[in-house]
Amino acid sequence: MNVDATAGAARPLENLNTDSGTQERKSADARALLERAELYYARGNWAEAIAACQKAVNSEPNLAPAFVTWANALQAQGKIEEAIQLYSRALEINPNLAEARANLGSMFYRLGRLDEAIVSYEKALSLQPEMAEVYWNLARVFRRQGKLAETNNYEQKAFAINPQLGGAEFHLKRGEKLAKKGNLEGAIAAWQKAINIEPDLAEAYGKIGALLKHKGKFVEAIPLLQKAIELKPDYGTAYQHLCAIARDSGNYAAARQAVNQYSHNCAETDPIMTAISSISIYQVSGLNDIAKDRFIELESKLLQDFDSVKSEEEIKSLYADFLIAAPYLRDDIEANSRLYRMVGKGYRDRFLKPNYSPAKIEVKPRSLDNTKLKIGFLSHGFQRDSIGWRSADIIRELSQLNTEIYLYTTAELKNDDLANKISQAAIKLEQPKTYPNGGADPEEIAATIRQDGVDILLDLDSFCQPINADILYQKPAPVCLSWLGFEPPYISEENYFLGDGHTHPPEREKYYAEKLLRMPDSFVAVSGFQRLARKRDALRRSHRIGLDQIVYLSLAPGKKFNRDLVKAQIAILKEVPNSVLVSKANGDLEVFQAAYKKACQEREIGIHRVKILPPAATEEEHRVIYSWADVMLDSYPYNGCTNTLEALWFNLPVVTRTGEQFLSRMGYSFLQSLGIETGISKTWEEYVNWGIKLGNDASLRKEVVEKLEKSKRSESLAPLWDAKKFAKNLFDILMKLLAKKKD
Repeated sequence: MNVDATAGAARPLENLNTDSGTQERKSADARALLERAELYYARGNWAEAIAACQKAVNSEPNLAPAFVTWANALQAQGKIEEAIQLYSRALEINPNLAEARANLGSMFYRLGRLDEAIVSYEKALSLQPEMAEVYWNLARVFRRQGKLAETNNYEQKAFAINPQLGGAEFHLKRGEKLAKKGNLEGAIAAWQKAINIEPDLAEAYGKIGALLKHKGKFVEAIPLLQKAIELKPDYGTAYQHLCAIARDSGNYAAARQAVNQYSHNCAETDPIMTAISSISIYQVSGLNDIAKDRFIELESKLLQDFDSVKSEEEIKSLYADFLIAAPYLRDDIEANSRLYRMVGKGYRDRFLKPNYSPAKIEVKPRSLDNTKLKIGFLSHGFQRDSIGWRSADIIRELSQLNTEIYLYTTAELKNDDLANKISQAAIKLEQPKTYPNGGADPEEIAATIRQDGVDILLDLDSFCQPINADILYQKPAPVCLSWLGFEPPYISEENYFLGDGHTHPPEREKYYAEKLLRMPDSFVAVSGFQRLARKRDALRRSHRIGLDQIVYLSLAPGKKFNRDLVKAQIAILKEVPNSVLVSKANGDLEVFQAAYKKACQEREIGIHRVKILPPAATEEEHRVIYSWADVMLDSYPYNGCTNTLEALWFNLPVVTRTGEQFLSRMGYSFLQSLGIETGISKTWEEYVNWGIKLGNDASLRKEVVEKLEKSKRSESLAPLWDAKKFAKNLFDILMKLLAKKKD
């Protein structure tokens, strides 16, 4: 019925024969002609339909339905004004003809005469209240007028009468729109309607499963995602969500099974996404040798023909997921830089550029002598995580200077105790107002930063949260720099990256897109950590470790766990009698066990000397382990950061291997800022030797412990523990940068 009618004027009507028999015959003929006209109309034979209608009204001039069908055929040919005349003629004959009222409303809608359309539609509904299509058309009118409440109201009425209205594809798209607006329950309901209409619609099952996964309802999500794959075996997104659920649940074997199935079914049609997923899952499992082979294979293809990467999803995933894999798998600053530049440029040019270009910020001249420096911090969340623990003390100390601190989150903030502590240092904590599919709007956040008049914006996440790159690219503050989270985002030569002289020795600038800034001592400083009070001897006994045994500690999670690290650690055990290794981190513990077992067999030592513990529930509980260990063995090529800081704070000697890239020089930076050379190595051989020395030489361990204890005394406080000094140095650097911008 929802047709837009257009018709020519009716032909002049002939006088009727008043003979009753003749009239009945003519009426029957007219009805037969009308049925024929409707058949022609249904087949799309407009000319034949019109001719039959004309003959019908010649036989019976007051046959209103004939004028309606005639008008329907004309409107199908685009003759809207003529159709309006015929619908009006039908209503003159029969004012209660609901179909004519509805179709007349559709003609007014097509002409943009929206108020008249509303009147016609409402009259049609007063005559026939169960016309779902008319409610649907009214919703279209109100949407065009921008009246969303009325639109939703009439859509719901239409669906209540006819749930299949609009078709499965409509409900699929409607669910996507609702999800982007944050109406997740409404989105699920829309996708369920799509399934009711089309039970084999894989995308609807997949979208509901993905949304349930986002809400943490893994048990409900899994069968829906599996159903989506059953209906569409090459449905890559469903595989990705299944992999993520298994990974986040700690079921790494299931995650690998899912990603292998994904690769088997989709590698030919979707080689980039399957490769990235495989690399990620094998990395978090601790199988970095396999991940590295697949990484090198994909990198080689990209270097040969990066222009073949077309889709937005691929560009985003290469930038957000593939680049993050590099520093865990190799310590090759030149190769990594080449890859970062290529993918970073692709992400910027193909994804960012079409949406917006860098905004040139007009810096209004003002003296900062009597004005506070506005410093903004950008992060996915200021909370209990690695970034939170490393930045909290510095943010607090900066707030004590001539500053105003602004915090901008790119995700919903978890209100834990550390988040509260950080937020107390700020005059403003801004959370994103919209959560499309769990994310935030980068343009909205950038606009807020500009509106606040922030002078300096510090990005704490970099590659870890690609939305930060989107925000930085818009240049929302005169000075933008990245710090702490990862390598810089490689998107703008106008921006900066903060390190120190140890992480970034001279002539490192050639490997970066952003400009390098170097802190005078260390790239970070903390004021300490808290842990639960536990007795060392009791803890050792509970894990069946002797009080006189040397305990080495490894905190390398799956991403940092690799065969070379395992071999070096077991080589140390071999040469230090009565020693044990405690491995405690996130990852596939069975993979860890198998790797250590193989290394122990090669060195002919018992696997009982390696104890693998699950992660602790809280950081305070986790930090207890530093009290009953003797030496920490750092990871490489990606050093520990927060864990290494914690170990040093609790006076635990550290063995670290130093490399080329920033992330392989963090342990070196920490020890240098403490004035400690013991434990610093440049090769695995040196690493093993330091481990053996610290294990066998109690006096050497004591010497390091005494230096660590001294580094925390107020009269000899080391830069690594002096967040106040760090904040002052950072403040001075930022002031100079801002002054330089104004010049």
